[in-house]
Amino acid sequence: MIDDKMAKMAINTLKEYCKNLCSRCAVYGSCSQKYCYFENVDGYNDVGTLEDLQKSTGKPPKFDIRQKDSAAFRNYINKIFMEEAEKYGLPMNTANSIKWTARGTIVVTFVDDDNKMDYIGVAKCHPDDAFNPEIGIKLAIERAAQAMKAPFVPAKDEAYYYVDDENLIYSTINHHTNTDILNIALGNCFRKHKEAHANKEAIRKRMERAKVLLKSLREDDANAMGRCK
Repeated sequence: MIDDKMAKMAINTLKEYCKNLCSRCAVYGSCSQKYCYFENVDGYNDVGTLEDLQKSTGKPPKFDIRQKDSAAFRNYINKIFMEEAEKYGLPMNTANSIKWTARGTIVVTFVDDDNKMDYIGVAKCHPDDAFNPEIGIKLAIERAAQAMKAPFVPAKDEAYYYVDDENLIYSTINHHTNTDILNIALGNCFRKHKEAHANKEAIRKRMERAKVLLKSLREDDANAMGRCK
C-alpha cells in the first residue's frame, strides 16, 4: 500500500534524481512541463528517499535466537555438543559455552582443566544457505578441536615441557637455542607435563625419523662438498 510517507519519499527521490539530468533523464518523456518540475520542487525533510528505504531494509535473520529459551531446543543442542566434544577429546568444563547470532554464526568455547587456556571454534552460515544448527555446531566443535590439537609453540622466554632422547620429561624455557628450535620443529613442546607424557611415544618416533633425515642431509652435503674440490 502506498501511504503518505511513501509518496513523500517518491518526491524526494525524483528531486534527488533530477539534479542536472534533463538531457538524459529517464522520465523526461513523461513530463508535461516545458522545464523540469522535480528539479525545483520542495522536498520533505521528515522522510528520506526510496534509496534510503532500500538501505535500511535488512536481511531477515537466519536463526530465531528465541529458540535458545526452549528447553527442547537446549536439550537437543546440548546432546550434540556433548557427543561431539567427547568424540574429539575436548575438555568437559562447566565454563564451556555456546553463543549464537541471528545471522547464523555459532561460537563454541572449551576451557581446559586448569582454566588457563580456551579453545574456540567458529562456524558461519553462508549467506546463500539455510541455517542448520546441527551442522553449524558440529563444524564449530571440529574447529575448536583443531585449535586444541595444534602444536604448541612457546614464545621467547616462555616455559614448556619436552621429551628428551631417553624418553624422560623435562621443563625448560624457550631461549631460542638450537635445542629449543629443534624441539619446536619436532612438535616436542607442551604446556603441561601430562601432555608431554601422553605424547612420549609419538615424539620418540619423530626423533627416529628426524635422525634418519638429518643423516641423509649430512651425507648429501658431504658428497656435494666432495664434488666441488
